[in-house]
Amino acid sequence: MDDIYLDDIPNIRHPAAAVRDMEYTANSNSIIQEWNLPVGYGAFVNKYRVFHRQFTWMAYRDVLNDLRNGKIVLLRNNHSGSEIFPVITQSGQLRNDLPASMYFRLSYITDNQLKRPVHYRTINSKAAGRLLAAGGLYNGNIEGFRRTAEQLGGDAAKGYDQVLNQTTSGLLISAASLLVVRNPMAAEELTSYLGKYKQAHVLLDDMNVQQINYLRRDRGEYALLRNQFNSSVRPNFLKSLSEHPDALSTFDAGSLERLAGGKTPAGWQVHHKIPLDDGGTNDFDNLVLIQNSPYHSALTKTQAIITKDLPYNSGTDVLWPSPNGVIYPVGK
Repeated sequence: MDDIYLDDIPNIRHPAAAVRDMEYTANSNSIIQEWNLPVGYGAFVNKYRVFHRQFTWMAYRDVLNDLRNGKIVLLRNNHSGSEIFPVITQSGQLRNDLPASMYFRLSYITDNQLKRPVHYRTINSKAAGRLLAAGGLYNGNIEGFRRTAEQLGGDAAKGYDQVLNQTTSGLLISAASLLVVRNPMAAEELTSYLGKYKQAHVLLDDMNVQQINYLRRDRGEYALLRNQFNSSVRPNFLKSLSEHPDALSTFDAGSLERLAGGKTPAGWQVHHKIPLDDGGTNDFDNLVLIQNSPYHSALTKTQAIITKDLPYNSGTDVLWPSPNGVIYPVGK
């Protein structure tokens, strides 16, 4: 509920309707097709999985209780017609049969006209400087990227020097490890990433850069997961995107038809955000449909550089870039 704003309220499904549609997931005998769940529902379930490793259905039960109590909400699909049972009346007033916590939260949002904030990215911050430092190491052009940081002005040069200076620039270690050592909080601030494609620098915006402990998976287990991905997970994931709002704003009718048939649109790939080579899974939350050129090419090249010399028998802390959302980029 913390991420709900005024323009979301007309699209919120009434808890009673949402619970009615989702209560089958809390049945211990249910076979749940995760690709048919509402977008983002799996993220709520994953928070409870750690408490119910042996009985996954209990995680769905806990999410259902949160849904019933108004702690979380489901939004209608704006492309699927009008909602039968919303949280507001025809006159636009909140229904009086909502859970108390939900009613008071939505009342507060309505009374204060709370609209979703618009964030403007500052490209001359220290975070941008640290990003350039990573690009300088990855692309073997430390001085060139340093000049770019200076040209940006602001705090970009300071951020660059937090990572690369006369002492650290000669160390033969990866930029990812260097960033973690110099500033572990850097990962939380970076929303862009620099890659390289056909000798040109590519800025990948709207990225999630997180610190992970990369530990290479057993090859037999990896092969099994890869086979599952190729045979069923990928086509089912693509089918789940065919009516997604981001897909409707990105692809033409022919590409949407391919998605509905479980096929990849021309020039696109399904990418694991956290790779199967590490601890990544085939869960839909770990997948993104990404455009080949230049984004997927630049991203996979950067990731290959990060993992090139990582050992198979021990974990290594790295900063790992992955796109946000399920389609990248959207609307281009």
